[in-house]
Amino acid sequence: MKLLTVLILVIFIWRILTYNIVWRYWGGKKFLTEARKKELEAKPPDKRKIKIAPKLWALVQEPILIFVPLLFIIDGLILRLGILYNPYLSFLNPIDIYLQIIGLIIIFFGLILYLIAGKTVTKEVNSKATEERKMMTTGLYAYIRHPLYLAFILIPVGFLLITLNYLSLFYFMTFTISTHPDEECDREGKFTFVIKEVRCEEEYMKKIYGKDYEEYMEKTGMLLPKFRK
Repeated sequence: MKLLTVLILVIFIWRILTYNIVWRYWGGKKFLTEARKKELEAKPPDKRKIKIAPKLWALVQEPILIFVPLLFIIDGLILRLGILYNPYLSFLNPIDIYLQIIGLIIIFFGLILYLIAGKTVTKEVNSKATEERKMMTTGLYAYIRHPLYLAFILIPVGFLLITLNYLSLFYFMTFTISTHPDEECDREGKFTFVIKEVRCEEEYMKKIYGKDYEEYMEKTGMLLPKFRK
């Protein structure tokens, strides 16, 4: 139990650091181009009405990502009660150590992917005005079109396999179900699974880049590399 809790603590700290580096530092005002600053200043406020449930979900997403691992850490390292580590709260009884090792590999790969892809997205998309953006086809994007979304799937799947606990389902849902309004996809803050977000974004990219993006789609995989003949 102690080793598992230490692993969860390491993952917890790594995810918090990754999130802040990607979205608070690289995605901060420091890296915005002048054109992007003007674009944001000129952007009218979003007046679309969003239902209460999606609003609440958007508010609790980050707290869930913090509190779920913290509950495991407090239970396993501080109080040492082992309540959350009870086999009866697990998907498998007895717990399969091999699945946990696989989960550990998956989550670390997901966190590395999050950091690399997150840097690319924040610097090449979020920090630039619409007319400054170019289609990303290098680095990770030379192999898969949505490495950041892949990270959003790998991290919670890895966490689920490590803990094998029903409580971790909330962690999985937080990463894979979004409610953020998206004007390009006209989602209006509805509950959207990550795969639907990916498809929606691809339709938008085809409108922007046309045939170039369609040719890019033929050469690359959506979430996994495409093996060329």
